[in-house]
Amino acid sequence: MKKKSLAAGLALALTLSLTPVQAANTTYPDVARTAWYSTPIAFCQQHQLMDGVSRERFQPEAPLTRAALAESLYRLAGSPLEAAGGEDNQDEASPFADVGPDHPNFAAIRWAKHNGVVSGYEDGSFGPEDPVTREQIASLLWNQQGGQEQEPPRAPFTDLEAVSDWARTAVNWAYQAKMMSGNTDGTFLPQNNATRAEGAAIVMNYAKAFYGLSYGYTLPAPRAVRPNTYNNAAYSLDLETGFLSYLDGPYTRGIDVSAHQKEVDWSRVAATGMDFAMIRAGYRGYTQGAIVKDAYFDTNMRGALNNGMQVGVYFFSQALTPAEAEEEAYMLLDWIRAYNVTYPVVFDWEEQDKEDSRTQGCDGNTVTACGLAFCKVIQNAGYTPMLYGSPKKVYTNGILLEHLQDYPFWLAHYTKDTAPTSFRYHYNIWQYSSSGAVDGIDGRVDLNICLTPNNWSNVGGRPDYSWLLPF
Repeated sequence: MKKKSLAAGLALALTLSLTPVQAANTTYPDVARTAWYSTPIAFCQQHQLMDGVSRERFQPEAPLTRAALAESLYRLAGSPLEAAGGEDNQDEASPFADVGPDHPNFAAIRWAKHNGVVSGYEDGSFGPEDPVTREQIASLLWNQQGGQEQEPPRAPFTDLEAVSDWARTAVNWAYQAKMMSGNTDGTFLPQNNATRAEGAAIVMNYAKAFYGLSYGYTLPAPRAVRPNTYNNAAYSLDLETGFLSYLDGPYTRGIDVSAHQKEVDWSRVAATGMDFAMIRAGYRGYTQGAIVKDAYFDTNMRGALNNGMQVGVYFFSQALTPAEAEEEAYMLLDWIRAYNVTYPVVFDWEEQDKEDSRTQGCDGNTVTACGLAFCKVIQNAGYTPMLYGSPKKVYTNGILLEHLQDYPFWLAHYTKDTAPTSFRYHYNIWQYSSSGAVDGIDGRVDLNICLTPNNWSNVGGRPDYSWLLPF
């Protein structure tokens, strides 16, 4: 018996009216807070888009079923009460032989059939408990978009020929649209069953993309900002090298780099005694808002790690909404999944003083909400999130630290000679110079001192983001 694929898409005319709520952790005991799927499952739970298998279990690694997917899409559509054809038409009321009115997902499956979301098998059954494959999901998303006049470019999957003929265009599109990616070995595994965790992430991305649904990210209640208690007299600057030490406690030295430094000789950098490197992963354009990967990111990551340095990463954000900040975070997670990131993952939002900047007039509440959204995604993935900013940004309410006390802070403050920073609040890493000279780097580079190095030692869950990209 030949099975048909999931068919035609969800009608855009259907609307959703749900009240955004503040992000929170899922209540399912079998969903670890540090698991990559914690945020998607929490999102679906908060918005009542996807149920667990019971009140106590979500079963993230169990296969996603056709009935569960239909139910989630039905709820996204607002759970319409009437099916096409009317309640009096028994054929319409029971479109599949194996889905009767007593089935828990009956209304959703009936709605999905009438609206072209799913189709049944040739024998008239639906197979509600059958798992959904990766290529079926790609096909669903493609069909939802109504297809395109032009064939999408070919995806670079090594097993693309294994994709079913009816799904190949959809898989190419899903890759190009950055909705799904392949595995680290270059495969897509089209016939692999999607898990419930993957389903939750797809539903979350779908809700954001087509319904504008996101966390509300109401700022948490303000808390007193921890003061700067470092001993200024304990800072010691080597006037020959420009390297800073702290004599009253543990510290590590580091640099931060991007494509601006171009080629870096990491063996020579490591030989100078630098312990860590904060490496720019990418940025969002300040005019059109496109997300761009730093041209030297992978080269810098491999170079630093291969020479025994610890690494953290930062993203130059121009997010205007929490949803955009989440998008940046998920893209960043996809980029770093292959590397052992043991230092923080940093949200670096900086205003561009240009007439055509999309961030003109963005206030501190918005920047803070974006930082919160970014940090929650990063934290739920098992990394240490961090915020970056200058005294000016903090003092002029460009970022509201009183709402962000759950996360460490990277201070950017360039002082003259041996003068310590006068910044009033606690910081974990201090970027004390933008004009450092380090062997192995042509030109100037930022210098940093980390005063809480042990905080990052146990960080670095290595979740598999091979299938997941932001919407």
